[in-house]
Amino acid sequence: MVRGTLLIEKALIPMALIGLIAMTGCSTKSKDLSPDWTRNTEAVEGTATIEPMLPGSETEMKALEEFRAFYEQYSTQAIQEGVRRLYADDAWFGDPFHIVEGIDDIEHYFLVMAEPVESCTFTVDSVDRSGQEYFARWTMELESKAAKGELIRTIGISHVRFNSEGKIVFQQDYWDSSAMLDRLPIVGYWTRLVKGRIEKGLEK
Repeated sequence: MVRGTLLIEKALIPMALIGLIAMTGCSTKSKDLSPDWTRNTEAVEGTATIEPMLPGSETEMKALEEFRAFYEQYSTQAIQEGVRRLYADDAWFGDPFHIVEGIDDIEHYFLVMAEPVESCTFTVDSVDRSGQEYFARWTMELESKAAKGELIRTIGISHVRFNSEGKIVFQQDYWDSSAMLDRLPIVGYWTRLVKGRIEKGLEK
């Protein structure tokens, strides 16, 4: 079921859902494309007791550098070479659209999402820490086969937790998907229409 769900989504990506490639995870536990956000709460609670890496340690510096390097060039090669070094076997990953659990499903999803990409870079602009929580602010620049000739740029934040070995056990990404969806055929018309109506409503 995991593979089947992802294959269906892969077929839809070129027409409608290329915006989802920005580090985001596909729900492999359900055919419903809308994430059950109670799972986010469960993941936050479930990883709270995991021993984190020590602030200021060599492990922390290496882990943060690994994070920056992995997303610097988002490609199938980078994923194949680095995803298992960066994420723990039981890692949890979520974004505004999907949820992925476990390194096998995370790797598979990332590879599926990278296939339509011509070039994609994530520049980590800053990383802040509060206790065991890390917050990385990043800028994404994307060129995709589904939006030829378009340079899509958007910003986002990743909320990340690492274990004592410096591997990610939890990651929730927050980003503006409309920057990508607006440029797609069919879907872009509707997202622009909705945003236009909201803007008109605010002007009243």
